[in-house]
Order: sequence, then C-alpha cells, then structure tokens
Amino acid sequence: MTIDRIRQAIINTREVIPGYFEKTCAQRAGLDENVAGSRFEGLNAVSVDQLIYTADWKEYSHPAIMPGCSAFKANITGWLGIVTLSELPSDTIVTLDDRKDTGMVSAVVQGVIGPKVDFTVLILGWEKDKEIIFTFHPGDPVRASQVQMELGMDGREITAKQAIEMGLNTAKIA
Repeated sequence: MTIDRIRQAIINTREVIPGYFEKTCAQRAGLDENVAGSRFEGLNAVSVDQLIYTADWKEYSHPAIMPGCSAFKANITGWLGIVTLSELPSDTIVTLDDRKDTGMVSAVVQGVIGPKVDFTVLILGWEKDKEIIFTFHPGDPVRASQVQMELGMDGREITAKQAIEMGLNTAKIA
C-alpha cells in the first residue's frame, strides 16, 4: 500500500539521515524563517510533517525524476518557489546554499513566490539499502542539483550567470 510505503520512508529517513526530514519540512513551511523554494503557506514545520504523513499519495511519473527514484503525487495545495536561472538578468545575485546538508549546492534568490498549484510531489530514493524521502514540494519536480558542495561555497553570493556556468539551472525563491 502506497501510504505505508511513504510512512516507512519517513521512518527510514529519520533513521538513516537524522534531521534531514525535519529540515525538509522546515524548508517547505511558509511560517518558518528557513523557507526556500516551493512551500505551504500558513504552516509550520510540524504541520508540514503531519500533512506529508497523512496525505493520500498516488504513483506519479515525470521526466525530471532521476533513474532509481519513485515519485508520488497528492492533492496538497502549495505555492511554486522556483525560478529558471536563465530567465533572470545575468547579474542577479544568487546565494549558494545547502540547507538540507546533502553535499550538493543549490542557488537561492530573493523574490516573489510563484503561483498556487493544487498538488505536491514526493520523491523516494535509496540510501544505505533503505528507501528514504529525497524531497517533496508543491508542483512538478526539476532536476536535482548535481553540483558538489566545496569548502566555502555555502552562503557565497554569485551572479546568476556564474551559477549557470557552475551547472545550476534553477534557483529557489526565498
């Protein structure tokens, strides 16, 4: 059963990567100061945790899902919080960020949150032979960053052009 699989993945995530699921909930909580990217307005991290745990998830397919991962979709309303870097002026300042301690750097830009969407996507993958939650967010997925975090990168400000040159395609809106 899908809901049992998701709930087990939450348990596995907490066991395999302590704190990661909580950081992901905080990143998506519209009431949290750590919010970046797509989000659920009016919720705190604990409310997001419960929302994800109790949702009615259905299997989902999308070309941005990495091989070996499984995706699910639920009717949970939220707001898009992502922008394509190439759509920004090349001199726009973005901040490099690894707020979930994944070892991969993302770009974050200050801006206005995007439109409301009526669904949320959750992506599962494998770590230490256990299925865990890689991420969840309102709206369709985008390719995950493959840019490795290097010493001194976290918090560094660069231009959108430099971020693109590093291999980043999108920025989370903070």
